[in-house]
Amino acid sequence: MNQKLLIEFKNHIDLGDLIKKYNHSFDEYVTMQIGFDGNVYILFNKNIPERIDGMFVPTESNSNYSVLLLQIDWNEEKIINEKYYDLGVQKMNYSFVQPISEGLLLVSSRCRFNKGNPENNAAIVDFNGNIIDEFCLGDGISHCFVHPDLGIVIGYFDEGVFGNYGWNNPLGACGVRVWGRGGQDIWQADKNIYDCYAMNISETGTIWYYYYDEFKLVNASINNSCEREYIPEIDGAVSLIISKDNLTIMMDKGYDANDEFVAKKIIDDKLCDEVHISFMYQGKCRKVSLISSYGSKAAFVENGTCLFLRSF
Repeated sequence: MNQKLLIEFKNHIDLGDLIKKYNHSFDEYVTMQIGFDGNVYILFNKNIPERIDGMFVPTESNSNYSVLLLQIDWNEEKIINEKYYDLGVQKMNYSFVQPISEGLLLVSSRCRFNKGNPENNAAIVDFNGNIIDEFCLGDGISHCFVHPDLGIVIGYFDEGVFGNYGWNNPLGACGVRVWGRGGQDIWQADKNIYDCYAMNISETGTIWYYYYDEFKLVNASINNSCEREYIPEIDGAVSLIISKDNLTIMMDKGYDANDEFVAKKIIDDKLCDEVHISFMYQGKCRKVSLISSYGSKAAFVENGTCLFLRSF
């Protein structure tokens, strides 16, 4: 018999109302990410460029960006403070936002090689949008985290691994890399990664990533160059949450089931005791998808507008 776990959300946030409050629309919503500081960051772009031929993401935007910072009470699962920052016009078509010691890190998922003069798709800006530093992190970025001790942790999707946009020797060929705050190479994964599907950073500062096409889960400690490998027996998961005690991982169930979740305990360096999770709110079962996670903290959404926050 499959074990089941019921998780009851305490509160919800109307994402639509929150966006309207700051005179934005969902057409201007780029992403939501949790930072190492436990705050939630929402990135807006006043004029998100259309895909080229409906497929290819432009590398430049040249439009006005802003960030809404939400300070969260993770015990009560609610917002306790809001700060809004107008970053002005920025050149690149940014896809990620993370806090960094100097202010904010903005990263574009795509950048062109430009015959040896690659675009700088990462910028550190202050809270007025002034650029402090710019550098290149490579094309095809699927995941971006900042950790105060590790640096900038990046996962790449297949085009970043195998090369596109002029990259014959892509910076993301290893699939997962750690960069310094100025784009210095610090660490590279040592696995046969075709595509980094899911990623997270634990409370203790180890990197967790799950990759295609072997569908293995790896816990990497860059301080001692150790990569422990686990087999979750899930194909195509995109969500990854690590419990605060580092003893449980939570993932979605993979292809065609990204809104269904399971938890697995880590026992003797193996994943054991799979538990199927049901999320509840106000006495009703909720079908949610993970928007963002950082360690044990996670943001889920139901029907695109109902936001739930949870720490595990």
